[in-house]
Amino acid sequence: MLKIPYTSIFSKSSLYEALKLIKSKGSGLDKESLLMFKKNAKKEINELYRELLAGTYAPQPIEKIAIAKNKKEKRPIALSSVRDKVVQRALVNTIEPHFDKGMSNMSYGYRRNRSTLKAINRCRDFINRGKFWVYKTDVRNFFETINHDTLLNLLDQHIEDKQIVRLISLYLKNGGFKHQTYVEHGEGVHQGDILSPLLSNIYLNEMDKYLERKEIEFVRYADDFVLFFKKKEQIQTPVKELESFLKTLSLHLGEKKSYQANVFKHGFTFLGAFFKDKEVKIDNARLQKKVSALFEIARETDKSAKFVKKVNAFLEGLSFYYLKIIDPQSTQYTVLYNGLIDASSQFVFLQRKAGKIKTKKEFKEAFEGLYFLKEVSVTEHKETVERIVSKGFEKYLATKTYVKDEGKLKSNKQKYAKSFAASSVLYVSQFGAYLGMSKNSITVKVKGKVLAKIPKKQCEQIIIAGKAISLSSNMVYLCAYEGIAIDFVDGRDRPFASIFSAKNAYPKMALMQLELIEKNLSLPLAKAFIRGKSKNQLNYLKYLDRYHNDVEKKIALIEQKIKGNIKKAKTNAELMGYEGDISAVYWQSLVQILESKSNFEGRVTRGAEDLVNASLNYGYAILYARIQHALLKAGLALHISFLHSLQDGKPTLVYDLIEEFRAFVVDRAIVSMINKNEPLKLDAKGVLTKASCHLIVQNVKERLGVYTQHKKASKKVETILQDQAYLLARHVRGEATYKPFIGKY
Repeated sequence: MLKIPYTSIFSKSSLYEALKLIKSKGSGLDKESLLMFKKNAKKEINELYRELLAGTYAPQPIEKIAIAKNKKEKRPIALSSVRDKVVQRALVNTIEPHFDKGMSNMSYGYRRNRSTLKAINRCRDFINRGKFWVYKTDVRNFFETINHDTLLNLLDQHIEDKQIVRLISLYLKNGGFKHQTYVEHGEGVHQGDILSPLLSNIYLNEMDKYLERKEIEFVRYADDFVLFFKKKEQIQTPVKELESFLKTLSLHLGEKKSYQANVFKHGFTFLGAFFKDKEVKIDNARLQKKVSALFEIARETDKSAKFVKKVNAFLEGLSFYYLKIIDPQSTQYTVLYNGLIDASSQFVFLQRKAGKIKTKKEFKEAFEGLYFLKEVSVTEHKETVERIVSKGFEKYLATKTYVKDEGKLKSNKQKYAKSFAASSVLYVSQFGAYLGMSKNSITVKVKGKVLAKIPKKQCEQIIIAGKAISLSSNMVYLCAYEGIAIDFVDGRDRPFASIFSAKNAYPKMALMQLELIEKNLSLPLAKAFIRGKSKNQLNYLKYLDRYHNDVEKKIALIEQKIKGNIKKAKTNAELMGYEGDISAVYWQSLVQILESKSNFEGRVTRGAEDLVNASLNYGYAILYARIQHALLKAGLALHISFLHSLQDGKPTLVYDLIEEFRAFVVDRAIVSMINKNEPLKLDAKGVLTKASCHLIVQNVKERLGVYTQHKKASKKVETILQDQAYLLARHVRGEATYKPFIGKY
């Protein structure tokens, strides 16, 4: 009988001592951390002391969470407040020694001076004494099904001062909040509470005593245990009787994890160790998890010193249990050792690939303190580190070679994609030209002479950029039927007309687009267009900065503006203002980058007299036409937009969607042409020459034809453009949420 009075348990000194032993930094519902509690320790302890002595103390409701037990199951965990942890720790410190004295020497879980390793050795002892048949089992949902009345009756039998029992009953009955809903606690103990391990052992000690009375030898660790027998025939009856006894405690054996086994024939697993033929190994699944954990450290650690520290701490944990079971001469030891070497070399590879460390010497110096499962000589340690670093560098160099080879394949793929894309556009600028049909091809004639010919299956777009050019009705019919775009641009690179099929008119979709605007639901779309444009401008500058190193500060400024402004915009006007700020920084950056190659001084949209702006305007005209046809194909009404203001006679939705493609398609094509000194020229009137127009058409179409990564797939840019138009249509219909295209560089 425990005769210590309640008042002796909860002195101020015992509460202070309990606080020192609290290690968990987690807080309860009151969100008071251990650090905060310690800062106010005098006040907190005095208050607790007064409440405990006055009998007014009551634990706060717990916070109920669940953590992964395995891939399928979750374990409920209770998060108590720090003040409740202090009281529980003071209580356990006092009453645990009394209860521990009366517990079975075959019980090992949650007890002082006992461990999993000692439990493993006890199993070995029983096997060595000829107990070759086992019944491995556990108690089903043990912690959640402990009967409160039964447990309190057991405590009553052992504790003289009933005020202690009443306090424990408060902890048992204390409910908690799960997702802001209070949940009563009618049975079980809270996993995560300091008091729960002791209470669970007190409860299961009744089973331990029963097994001892029946002279059945066993090893128990918490609710997991093994019964040992000399013969198979001895198993069935005791197990049935044990099941009946457990019912008196409102408990049941766990059928899913129960089985009988012969040590020599089958073997069995207990506490992560596998017993067979008088040998003990770590269960292979557990061992593999440990090896995987090493690789996880390699993936998630960014500095060599941290990696060494984490690995050493991990290996120290293994040394307390796993390394005391695994024979250094065994295959398992080799697996673990090789896992350490491979994970360490993987870390070297990842760091080298990221460019964080470039020399072997730096790695060798960092790895001087790395532990290798056992004590080794200085020479052996150096040789092992050399092996790790060399292996990591070999992998880096090999991958670099493979990437280079893959790059050749991608280069060829892009080369032909560009070629096909450029040849799919028919550009006509000759005065007096005539476009007609000849068998399955579109032909261009001047004065009866064929100047160009393109198969209808290959043609995707026709650009008319001259005067006195005529079209045959047969050709117009074919283009409408085949979905071939016919676009007209003027001498100042502005598109002024297009011919498209009458089937593309969808009045229902127009009504849906208007409805979005009337219901004030257009702002998210407007934000998406601007976010796409700004992010693509930002990413393109980052790409250019790799080679120019001139615009780091401007990149940082754009990042700041994107992060801080776009999300908080409340109107389209406000959003356009933020877009203007970002674009201003973007164009200033391009002025800086192109300074030595051109007289480009900034963006001019109309009446441009410099080569860069004139080329950009012409490139946008080509892209504009492509966007327009994509939107028509998706069934959208061109004159109803979400970002730009609606204007009579203007396809403002084209202005919306084109935003996210400008930098990725046109800006990149034109800047590249300028940097490569391609022969772009203006004539005496300040207008692009015909040869220059041809060259821009070719380059922009090549950009549209290249492959890039989008939504985990490699796609042509023109395919992505059409996909975005379809996505916009689905958004309007309420079938999807529009997300902008953000290109990869």
